[in-house]
Amino acid sequence: MGIVAFLLGAAEASAQGTWHIDVGVAAFREAWDFNESTESLGGVVAGVDRRVWKGLSLRGELLALRVMQEADDAWLLGFTVGTRIRWGQERVRRVMDVAVGVSDATRPVPPRGTSFNYLAVIGAGVETPLRSAVVSVTGRWLHASNNGREGRHRNPDIQSVGAVVSVGWEY
Repeated sequence: MGIVAFLLGAAEASAQGTWHIDVGVAAFREAWDFNESTESLGGVVAGVDRRVWKGLSLRGELLALRVMQEADDAWLLGFTVGTRIRWGQERVRRVMDVAVGVSDATRPVPPRGTSFNYLAVIGAGVETPLRSAVVSVTGRWLHASNNGREGRHRNPDIQSVGAVVSVGWEY
């Protein structure tokens, strides 16, 4: 049995509603592949997803992150599109996110990089109902890079790990 079959098979109708909307705070720190400076990112994320099959949802997310870097700080605004898998019937459900997207920053991110970057996100965590809301805590890897679009000399990247804590509602 493959891992995808296991995840999708375990994702029996764990979500109460078909739609899920959430807003949260995020904090990341560059963890490896340092690029002459170490970046920290923090800000807000807002997402919406729609369950398409059992615990599998299609998800879109907006990010507004402050990038603290050794050069001038910047704001990174972006969006990602991907999937969220929820599984488990317990009070605490497991979740996993995989997404890609694009971003634009007010200054080159990281230094020597570019303002426009591609994003990749992988995360896992838990969510639990709390009164009429759903609280989730996920650990995430966030990658930002221009994929060599302007040559190897202008392609530093950010490889960061962090967490997102959010509150959501299911409909």
